[in-house]
Amino acid sequence: MRLIFATNNFHKLSEIKDILGNKYSPYIFTMSDLKISVDPEETGNTFSENALIKSKALYEEMKKNNLLMKGDYLISDDTGLCIDYLDGAPGIKSARFMGNVSQDEKNNKILELLKDVEDEKRTAHFITILSVIEIGDDISNPKILSFEGKIKGYIPKNIEKKGGFGYDPIFAVGDVNDMKLGNVKTYSNLGSEKKNKISHRAIALSKFVEYLEKNHNI
Repeated sequence: MRLIFATNNFHKLSEIKDILGNKYSPYIFTMSDLKISVDPEETGNTFSENALIKSKALYEEMKKNNLLMKGDYLISDDTGLCIDYLDGAPGIKSARFMGNVSQDEKNNKILELLKDVEDEKRTAHFITILSVIEIGDDISNPKILSFEGKIKGYIPKNIEKKGGFGYDPIFAVGDVNDMKLGNVKTYSNLGSEKKNKISHRAIALSKFVEYLEKNHNI
């Protein structure tokens, strides 16, 4: 069995390895391990569509190079921060929000857009869709699976811009009552160990692991 992840994002890979733990580390492979690379254009209108575009691109590249083996799981994800007041933005464009600017600029822009927004309207959620292509006996006819992880939260008014990556500094787990009480727990505040136990990505991966453990003696 090989778990092959279709990403070149170092932070994402590190988080995935932390979430899956030592039990699964021998089975994890990256594209660089296989000396291949894919970076398809994400033209989908949903997280599911974009995740599938990436896993299919990995499948086609591996097939072309005769790298597919029975027992392979080709895994991609599409993840985004969805803010209710902004009609779900940045959403599926989370990675491309505002174009080629730094993450700090993206985070600061979101805080600026919500500058005068009252607590009750600062709700948000993070979502991950895992697209998994399972290779069986017939390499040309794989099984396509999908797993979702979602966690609700909000965008606090006052944050500590430290730790984590991406939108971690501006996404807090909980509800607006926590914000009113001053119990602001952003992903950055939580730290990677706690975050990786409860996050949207952890929820999606736990569902995938549950599927794996029904099908393999690991």
